[in-house]
Amino acid sequence: MSKLPEFRLHHGALAVSNLGRSMEFYEKVLGFRESSRVSVPEFSLDIVFINRGDSYLELFCHKQAKGLPDFCKDNLTDFQVVGTKHIAFEVEDAQAFHTYLQNHHVDDLSDIFDNNPTYYYFFFRDPDGIPLEVISPKA
Repeated sequence: MSKLPEFRLHHGALAVSNLGRSMEFYEKVLGFRESSRVSVPEFSLDIVFINRGDSYLELFCHKQAKGLPDFCKDNLTDFQVVGTKHIAFEVEDAQAFHTYLQNHHVDDLSDIFDNNPTYYYFFFRDPDGIPLEVISPKA
């Protein structure tokens, strides 16, 4: 049996409906910056890599993007469907970040949950309704 080679997660990919609106959100609210961009006209697709330090996201924008299905708009019903559920960002202070997001009027900002023994967490959504999570390790 061979040893598993070292690796790390490089990025998550999100399909968005309006690249300009999404770029504004991820840059202004979450501090990401564009690192590369490519257009694939034969697929009516624009792709932008954004990063914040070593954290990368890839945003896909199809010219005829369809919105999230209704079942994805609620975490409880979406958990019943196979697929990616959210991307999580780690912060030092959950309450401070929660307040920051409140001040930026993000969509569907949940309360901070304290039912995990190792971290606090909460959810919010990007302009397309894609769920995002914030976690903060407990001391």
